[in-house]
Amino acid sequence: MAEPDGAAPASAPEASARIEYELNLYFQMKLIRAFEERVSRLHRQNKILGGVYSGAGQEAIVTGICAPLQEGDFVAPLHRDLGVFLMRGVDPGRLMAQLMGKETGLSRGKDSFLHGGDLEHGIFGSTSMLGSSLPVAVGAALKFQIKREKHVAVAFFGEGASSRGDVHEAMNFAGVRKLAVIFVCENNRYAYSTPLEKQMAIENVADRAEAYGFRGHVVSGNDLLAVV
Repeated sequence: MAEPDGAAPASAPEASARIEYELNLYFQMKLIRAFEERVSRLHRQNKILGGVYSGAGQEAIVTGICAPLQEGDFVAPLHRDLGVFLMRGVDPGRLMAQLMGKETGLSRGKDSFLHGGDLEHGIFGSTSMLGSSLPVAVGAALKFQIKREKHVAVAFFGEGASSRGDVHEAMNFAGVRKLAVIFVCENNRYAYSTPLEKQMAIENVADRAEAYGFRGHVVSGNDLLAVV
């Protein structure tokens, strides 16, 4: 017998381990959604000051990308990627304290979340200039290559940021140097109010990958197993 995809059927221990793995991923997604919803409620109650950019509905992206990562890997998230912090092992209490401006937060509550990071967990803080963290992630990947460290860097960005010059430079350099870096484009088809077709002549951002010398894939951001 073979599975629908043509692969040999898994043994009972393998199947059990797979089920446990997928259930853990589902738990992580539920944790991220619960945390996001709590943040939104507190923001409406004016207990969280400043802007809150929810990533609700995008849990499969950060869960699927971060699940295989190891200690020592480097991640540069976007402003909607609170889930990256939870997936990388940051204590939810400290993360919430950061959002609420408490001294027990990641940066003693300064600057809420928008520019917050946690280098102890390999997370580089995001910036208001979306896309500007890609060169930093590429720099981390270059460091891994020079020191022959078996780590990977991950950089999240949106389709709007894909039109920036520093994003192009980062991808071009990564391709030339054959760096271990993963570029994750969270494409919601609108950069604020600008639709996708008004800022690029191609259908998918991933179509540009071949020109940089690496592979590009398009997957549904709501399909956890496709992302993994």
